[in-house]
Amino acid sequence: MKKYDEVQRFLIETQPNHLRYSPARLQPIQAKPGNPSVDVPRLGQILQGVAVLNETIAIQSPEHWENTVLSLDESVDAILPVSIPAYPTEVWNSHPQALVERGLPVIFWSLLDYDEPDFWRWAARDMLHTLGVDVHLVRNRHEGIALLRALALKRFLRDNRMVVIGEQNFPWNAHAVGDRVTRQLGTEVIVRSLEDMRGRYTRFSAEDIQHVRETRLAHRYEAGGVRIEELDQAIRTYLAIRDILEEERALGFGVNCFGDLIIRGGRDTPCLAQLLLREEGYIASCDGDFIAMTGMILANFFLNKPAMMSNLYPVSYVGALTDHFGEPLSPGEEYPRSEWRNFARLAHCGYVGVVSPEMTPSGKTYLRSWGGTYEIKRDGRGCGVDGDLAGGEPITVISLGSDMKRLMIAQARVAETTRHPHLPHCEASGLLEFRDLAGFEEAVSRDHVVVIYGDHQRDFEILAGVLGLEAKIF
Repeated sequence: MKKYDEVQRFLIETQPNHLRYSPARLQPIQAKPGNPSVDVPRLGQILQGVAVLNETIAIQSPEHWENTVLSLDESVDAILPVSIPAYPTEVWNSHPQALVERGLPVIFWSLLDYDEPDFWRWAARDMLHTLGVDVHLVRNRHEGIALLRALALKRFLRDNRMVVIGEQNFPWNAHAVGDRVTRQLGTEVIVRSLEDMRGRYTRFSAEDIQHVRETRLAHRYEAGGVRIEELDQAIRTYLAIRDILEEERALGFGVNCFGDLIIRGGRDTPCLAQLLLREEGYIASCDGDFIAMTGMILANFFLNKPAMMSNLYPVSYVGALTDHFGEPLSPGEEYPRSEWRNFARLAHCGYVGVVSPEMTPSGKTYLRSWGGTYEIKRDGRGCGVDGDLAGGEPITVISLGSDMKRLMIAQARVAETTRHPHLPHCEASGLLEFRDLAGFEEAVSRDHVVVIYGDHQRDFEILAGVLGLEAKIF
């Protein structure tokens, strides 16, 4: 039976170098001679592929300690203090100022034999934290690994960029608030025009399109009503966007469909482009929502899990859903109205959203005509994507605030994927049951949310702490 919370991102063999990042690097420092609290070689084996441990430096004197800490180079992500078990009179307690001045995170690792926190470091953590040191007391191996992955991701994001294509007229206006992402994470938001994307279409030949058909669509995708010429255009759109991403050396992209492309009559939608570029290691979100895209970066790069984003519609908002869909999409009789307070629909452009094949029960995503909306009717043009979510599976739903200070984290489950055969503009939607939908919707800043299989609440709490975000749990 497929374990969805263990499914990793599907990636083709060749990925651009700028999408790869190195593991965290730790500097073990032993406070004094004796039996160390952490077996560093053993820890190095446990952390293989997650972190690199430098050679342990054994401290000879307070002066040696200060010189060592202050001279650590920029390749080091954190200091790993090693001392004598149950004897907390270490040099970092007597001479903590070096840690304050160097500004590197300090990690007291858990006891390897017991997989529990080294509680003898409680007071040291408290004192160093009081002095302004970013200090972590690892609870167990799983949380320690999450912490190290978060540190590596933080470094990776410092000098990176993502691209939004189209006019900036949605509330996620990159000209207005894109700098918030840069201030908090270092990642730059670049704006390019639709004309820049479309001007590249003529670069790609019929042979280029056929090559994509044969090498990328054969096993994970299935045509289900999309016109041949529209599928060709979808591939051309993918190639053009990839060209821009390579030119910018960017992490990912989003196109402002409903604020620019669609409303001006265009149907060269980037739904298939999102899926194909995710397979190459890029991040992709709908409507040029770079805040949601940042959430997908956290899910994909931090957890190496597939994620999808879509519009969230609490089913209790009967009027709002009726105005948007032509009917309220109310749950079936098996879901009593008294329970609706924690149920919401997930839907976008006629389907659940841009669901990657590895997230679907069938392992396939179906290519259909673009689904349209109640307001902008489906006309057979464009290439949309249709994929189910797995019913009954636990999920984590996240949303970042535009101020890039808050990460909202909600626990939920997929109740079902519902088919709506009488609604051509909404063939399918996901029905989600939240633990605390009311609290989540009160806190979120947008209808776009990011969905990942499994319970990753604690992982995202750790990541939020490393990135300087407030984690809000629902």
